[in-house]
Amino acid sequence: MEPPEDREMELREHLDELRKRTIRISIALVAGMAVVFMNSGKLIQKFWMDVFHEKLNIYVYSPTEWILAELTFSFVVTFFIIYPYIVYEIYQFAKPGLYAHERRFLKIFLPFSYILFLIGCGLAYFIVIPKLYSLATMQYLGASPFLSAKRTLYGAFKIFMAFGLALQIPVVAVIAVKLGMISSKWLKDKRIVVYIAVFLLATNITMDITGLSQIIVLALVVVMYELSIIISKFMEKNEEKSI
Repeated sequence: MEPPEDREMELREHLDELRKRTIRISIALVAGMAVVFMNSGKLIQKFWMDVFHEKLNIYVYSPTEWILAELTFSFVVTFFIIYPYIVYEIYQFAKPGLYAHERRFLKIFLPFSYILFLIGCGLAYFIVIPKLYSLATMQYLGASPFLSAKRTLYGAFKIFMAFGLALQIPVVAVIAVKLGMISSKWLKDKRIVVYIAVFLLATNITMDITGLSQIIVLALVVVMYELSIIISKFMEKNEEKSI
């Protein structure tokens, strides 16, 4: 039985539909960035205070550094806000090729994806980054820290993404298993390779010489990945019983 809205489409139709969805997402992103950008200076200062818990000067080392920092900050904040809309547009693009039960499944799990992403970013914002960046504000042999706006923000955003994406693993794995792309056995067989890859990636992304952030990211990934295997096994057993 074919999906209810499934029909043969020419490549041109697929590309037109993809272009339409992409334009909508781009408009939402640009509009959101414009709004955030107008207040980016105050928001960056608030972010600076929340992360370092003390009043520290923000330094720029090139004429364009501050504007690039504001643009990057505006993009990241806007992305967090419109993430549900981006997922909605992607879902609408894929919807015609999905069965009714697959649509119901995605409608349930996709909101969890956003919630878990926010939890991961919140963990990074309120716990990991302040602890990690507190090392940067320590005075070594009487030297005071001069923190670059761009480098500090870029480093923080990388850690946000690392933690936010780590908590996406169960959702992505469960959806892939539900759609028949992988199985719980596949997840179990690949776990060591995934853990090694994640640790190496976290080392390059966070650039934390203490190893604290890498260990925390790896621990999160291990917990989420093992949880994915458990959920996948449970789903497969239920599907076997229903056959």
